[in-house]
Amino acid sequence: MEKIEFDLKEKDVHCTIFSGNLLEKEILDYLKKMGSSKYVIITDSKVNELHAQSFLSKMKGAGLNCFLISFPEGEKNKNRQTKAMLEDKMFEEKCGRDSCIIAFGGGVTGDMAGFVAGTYMRGIPIIQIPTTTIAIADSSIGGKTAIDVPAGKNLIGVFHQPIAIFMDTNYLKTLDKRNYVSGLIEIIKHGLIMDKEFYEFLKENIATILSRKGKDYERIMEKLMMNNLKIKRDIVLADEKEKALRKILNYGHTVGHAIEKLSDFSLLHGEAIAIGICVEAFIAYKKGILTKEDYLEQKQIINTLGLETQIPQHISTDKIFDLMRIDKKARNSMPEIVLLKSIGNYALFENEKVTKRFDEDEMKKIIDEYREEK
Repeated sequence: MEKIEFDLKEKDVHCTIFSGNLLEKEILDYLKKMGSSKYVIITDSKVNELHAQSFLSKMKGAGLNCFLISFPEGEKNKNRQTKAMLEDKMFEEKCGRDSCIIAFGGGVTGDMAGFVAGTYMRGIPIIQIPTTTIAIADSSIGGKTAIDVPAGKNLIGVFHQPIAIFMDTNYLKTLDKRNYVSGLIEIIKHGLIMDKEFYEFLKENIATILSRKGKDYERIMEKLMMNNLKIKRDIVLADEKEKALRKILNYGHTVGHAIEKLSDFSLLHGEAIAIGICVEAFIAYKKGILTKEDYLEQKQIINTLGLETQIPQHISTDKIFDLMRIDKKARNSMPEIVLLKSIGNYALFENEKVTKRFDEDEMKKIIDEYREEK
């Protein structure tokens, strides 16, 4: 097991991140030392059956005052109704400000539980136990929490930092292939935006990473997760509230979130972001910011994962642009996009901004041109 600790200045929060394999004992020891009056496990229906019920029993066996609330799995349930249900259950159990929430699951659970923790009685502690590639790689780190609304994805939420994150790679062994591979996109994204050497390490070991077996798998994944964590940690420490630099973590997300929502969430988050990365790389190439070679490199790594790179035909460019207008980075109803200047390097624009705004007609024309790419 490895451990990283850091302090977040905005809310005077100390966060400890534990990374390793089979960490249940370490989690229980941490919770006993923490000494909260009550622990609330929030999970989804799938993780509840796979892991959460068993862990609840172990918490009770360790003498911890705890209970569990489960909600139906899936992005469609990351909404206001689910949040209200979770809060009402906590009120029924008489949870006070000395309670602690444990988010046990993937990105949807982490977002939902984090938002509840950030607003329940004006904020109570949260511990993240991510169980999916995407949650371990990205969404559990950094304190961004949100729910989806009819207008778009992740449009209502708060920044609420976890006090601890337990990244147990053992949980990845029960993850289905589609979710496992989809989650790798966020790791690839971190290499693309900040660290070419990290990206090359991932690329060289992609066959072992995809196999999830063999003597080298755990060693490679441990190194991958720790390096990935350090990239995201450094960005979050530099810009906790996403005022400037942290926006680079949205690479591929401006287009990708729109596609995800317009697919009615039939596409997983990582699947939509994979398409978004390809489209945004193409925009950078067409604008002379990125070489054609580096654009095609990004498309190739996504093809290697077996993921789709083309925008679904039934999703129109006009609808994509309409949703991009209300993206969190949009200003004056015009989307701003993170672009790369090379693999491992994000582009800077006027006034040291990490996002770029384009004319609507120009943007739609480039997206339509991408649709014709083979």
